[in-house]
Amino acid sequence: MMRAGGYSRRMRGRARVVVVCFAACVAGAWGAACGGGSHPPAIGDVFLGNDAGGPPSGGPTLGGGDPWTGIPSCSQETQFVYVVDEAGVLHRFDPPSAAFTDVGPLACAGSPFSMAIDRTGVAWVLFDDGRLARVDTRSGKCKVTPFVAGQQGFSVRFGMGFSSNTPDGGDETLFVSGDAPEMLGWIDTGTFQLTPVALYDLLKTPAELTGTGDGRLFGAFSGQPYVVAQIDKASAHIESQAPQTPITFPPNAANFAFAFWGGDFYLFVGPGQGTDVFRYRPADGTTVKLASETFTIVGAGVSTCAPTVGPK
Repeated sequence: MMRAGGYSRRMRGRARVVVVCFAACVAGAWGAACGGGSHPPAIGDVFLGNDAGGPPSGGPTLGGGDPWTGIPSCSQETQFVYVVDEAGVLHRFDPPSAAFTDVGPLACAGSPFSMAIDRTGVAWVLFDDGRLARVDTRSGKCKVTPFVAGQQGFSVRFGMGFSSNTPDGGDETLFVSGDAPEMLGWIDTGTFQLTPVALYDLLKTPAELTGTGDGRLFGAFSGQPYVVAQIDKASAHIESQAPQTPITFPPNAANFAFAFWGGDFYLFVGPGQGTDVFRYRPADGTTVKLASETFTIVGAGVSTCAPTVGPK
């Protein structure tokens, strides 16, 4: 069985901001020092399709549409992969054709670092300085959230992706992947509080995340080779691994982004100038380069409304 934005995306060193409560958190003391209860959130065994639990307590419940943009859930905007480049320009990517369409520049100033897309097609963009903003994927209109960077032992910069709380359910959670230490967490999109889950047990490199409408979570971990892995959302355990041997860029020396669509995984990786687009297809175990682009992609995201199987 197998295993969907970038790290050191501008050939920079990895952020190593660690807050005081981290040691207690990873040791299992998830109490007042970490802003949580007595144990990590019980998210449920949904990565294999078994609905053994609901969303994290207090987690987001995104219903019929977004009140800020007016975009309804699972609209046409949610059927694409979106990427953002280091210049702050948003692009729409159509996986079947491997074609990019420019949406336009983000209205928020700054350097993007990673991105996720929710069920209404709104892009959640993390900037290098730790700001987390919501972006209208039709216009680039941008609104900075109250999220405070550096929570719970997480670095200012991290990978992220939405995953449905239950298979084909309407609620989803924004998961984040921290660096130095490499660990999984989630952000409540109502309160903007970050809750740690655990350190990754088998892979110890920076990762980007992508989730699916059927409740799974995947990470692309940088390295030689890059690795695509399925992640247990409740424990951060690596369930399966697929090395991406055609991707030869050294870690921390490449822009890097990641997304799932239609049963396949798309890795956007480059040497800091331009981006190669790779498709990993679990059905036959192949990884192929589809295209090379002149713009430098630093973040990618896909909605949990996007297809989980390919077109017939």
